[in-house]
Amino acid sequence: MPSLDDIEPIEVEIDDEPVPSPTIPAQRPEEEVYQELVAAAEHVFSAVGEGAAPAEGTIIAALRRVLEQLREGDVLLAETVRQRRASETWPERAANAAVLAVRLGMEVKYDERRCLALGLCALMHDLGMTQIPEEQLNSRKFTDEQRQMLHQHPVESQKMVTAFGPAFTWIGKIVVQVHERHDGSGYPRGLKGDQIHEMARILGLVDTYEAMAHPRADRQARVTYNALKEIIDLRNSLFERKLIKALIHIVSIFPLGSLVKLNNGEIGRVIGTSRLHPTRPTLEILIDPRGRQLADPRQINLEDEPMLYIVDPAIEEGVLKD
Repeated sequence: MPSLDDIEPIEVEIDDEPVPSPTIPAQRPEEEVYQELVAAAEHVFSAVGEGAAPAEGTIIAALRRVLEQLREGDVLLAETVRQRRASETWPERAANAAVLAVRLGMEVKYDERRCLALGLCALMHDLGMTQIPEEQLNSRKFTDEQRQMLHQHPVESQKMVTAFGPAFTWIGKIVVQVHERHDGSGYPRGLKGDQIHEMARILGLVDTYEAMAHPRADRQARVTYNALKEIIDLRNSLFERKLIKALIHIVSIFPLGSLVKLNNGEIGRVIGTSRLHPTRPTLEILIDPRGRQLADPRQINLEDEPMLYIVDPAIEEGVLKD
C-alpha cells in the first residue's frame, strides 16, 4: 500500500511553458475559476490521446485558484452545483470531483500540498473510462462481460497516468484504488480498510456522491437529498464514518444541489449552506407557488426569511421543464 509519504512535494514553476488558457468572457470569479479547471481537465484528457504528459504547471495553477476560492467560502461549490446537471463530459465531471475533493481535503485538515494532490488525482481518476465504448456505457443492463470491463477501468487509469512519466507514478498508485471500498467489496483488487490509500478513500466517497447526481442508462440520477441519505446508510461498510461526517459538514442537511419545496409552494435549488443554521440554506427559486418555472430565478437566504421554511427536501428533478 502506498503511503502519504510517497507523494513528492508539489513544487511547480507556474511559468514553465503553461498551456494557453482559452479566452473567457467576463464572468463571476467562481465561474471563471470553474471554467479554468474544466479547461485543465480537458487538457489532461487530451494528453492521453496525444501521448504526451500534461503541463503540470497549468493544472496546479488551476487547482491553486480552486483552493483560494474555497478558502474564501463555498461559492465555488455552489457553482459546481449549477454546472453539474449540464456536465456530461468526463473532463467536466472530473472538474466537479476535483472541487469537492479539495473541499473535503480542507475539511479533514489536509495542508495545501495534500489538497492539491487530491485535486490532481480527482482530475485523473477516471481517465480509464474513455476506453469503454459509449454503447456499453449506454446499456440499459450491463452484461457480466461489460461489468468486468467497467471494473478494470481503474487499472487503465493507472496505466494512462503512469505513461505520463515518473513524476505522475504516485498519482497512478492512488487512482487505481478509488473504487475500492472499506468492506472489501470494491474493485479491481477487493482491498479493504487501511489497505486502501487514505486519498483513494476520500476520492471514492467524492466519486460516489458525484456519480449519484448524474443519470446513467441503467438508472436515473438520485435526488441529491436521497443520495446523501443513501451514503449515510453505507457508513462503516463502504465508507468510513469520519469521511461521511466531513461530507455532511460540507453539503449540510439539505445538500448543495438538491431541490426543495417551501411552505409557500415555491421550489428552489440549494446553492449555499449555513453551519450556524443548517436548516436555513440559500436557495435559487426556480418554480413559483403555481408550479410555473421562472424565466429569471431569484436567490433567497432563508436566514433572512423567518416566515419561510422547507417542507419537502426531496423534490425530483423532473419538476423542471426542459
